[in-house]
Amino acid sequence: MEVAETFTFGHIAYLVFESVLQVVIIAFAGFFSAHSGLLPKKSQKVISLINVDLFTPCLIFSKLAKSLSMAKILEVSIIPVFFALTTAISYVSGKIMATILKLDTDESNFVLANSIFGNSNSLPVSLTLSLAYTLPNLTWDQIPNDSRDNVASRGILYLLIFQQIGQMLRWSWGYNKLMKWSHENPHLMPLSQLQNQVEQQSEQESSDMLASRATSEMLDEGRMDGIVTPSPLSSSILTISTVFTKIKSYLNPPLYSMIISIVVAAITPLQDELFYKNGFLNNTFGEAVIQVGAVSIPLILIVLGANLYPSSEIFPRTHNHKKLLIGSIIGRMILPSCFLLPIIACAVKYINVSILDDPIFMIVGFLLTVSPPAIQLTQITQLNEFFEAEMADILFWGYVVLSLPVSIVVVSASIYVLQWANPPTI
Repeated sequence: MEVAETFTFGHIAYLVFESVLQVVIIAFAGFFSAHSGLLPKKSQKVISLINVDLFTPCLIFSKLAKSLSMAKILEVSIIPVFFALTTAISYVSGKIMATILKLDTDESNFVLANSIFGNSNSLPVSLTLSLAYTLPNLTWDQIPNDSRDNVASRGILYLLIFQQIGQMLRWSWGYNKLMKWSHENPHLMPLSQLQNQVEQQSEQESSDMLASRATSEMLDEGRMDGIVTPSPLSSSILTISTVFTKIKSYLNPPLYSMIISIVVAAITPLQDELFYKNGFLNNTFGEAVIQVGAVSIPLILIVLGANLYPSSEIFPRTHNHKKLLIGSIIGRMILPSCFLLPIIACAVKYINVSILDDPIFMIVGFLLTVSPPAIQLTQITQLNEFFEAEMADILFWGYVVLSLPVSIVVVSASIYVLQWANPPTI
């Protein structure tokens, strides 16, 4: 068989090992920095805040605003459907694990977040690039004179679109809901979070008191003037203001960056000036944003390594530590694949719509299905002080221990599915 002659388990293992080792080396630098005292807990949090407010938005803008266009959105319109399907199945998988392990609300949300938000950046990108140039039969018959370079470019594009949709969900639902304390179990929360809760309650009570006083004064004035109810205009303004405040509370720098990126991508002349034409804007602002954004992922890995170093400053593991580890790993890397891999294989075989017929799309789909939890989750857990120790251990097991065997199995499976979906013509 051609596949057996050109691609071996050893080669797959080598590609995965290279990708994982790169992550481990950078994370070890963070571990050593924490060990030597260069990165205490306070410094780690400052770095995470700078990363969220500056480096991550620049990374998102440099990737999304540069590569997105209306034509590409139409071309890859199936990806949001695929994302919704994988998110729904991952959500169900996380719910199943949380129910089996009898977890409370905060623990269940933590397992759900790890199950839903997989890595679509470092490990899948490295593997997709390597496989695009080594796996046989990846060229697409719908593209005349398709080449390995085109295959690799399409694979990265699919990953990029999936990644940005995931970023949007991660920094809205994940950051504001799933990976934030619900305050149902104060005994599990760090002291600083309890203090924040008391301060927020005090501010809310003060705000409610002022609002109540203002309402009473308005009603008193209204009675004096013979007016009992507020005007429709003031009610509409109040409603719009409330909705705007609610939406604003969910926004953060990464989400603002995504919105600006979409606007820039929609204005083709501006996009060309920033990223493609060798002009003033490209050589100054465009290049500066790209360079600043390139710092984001290494910094996340540095902080991840620092979190792995045992420290009294990090909130200790909870009593359900092992349950959270098992639930997150199975809910992310194992259980969803039992549902998704057969669905992707059948879709590639029987549904020749859009990019489903592209062999590299199936490879990308398989890799995303079993990828470990997103490295950026450690950034969110540190900012919200939410199961930090558990998050570090989950990423250690997901990347250092399990990514190698799981990736070998799934890439091997994808080779045979490709043969099954596209049998050689006699």
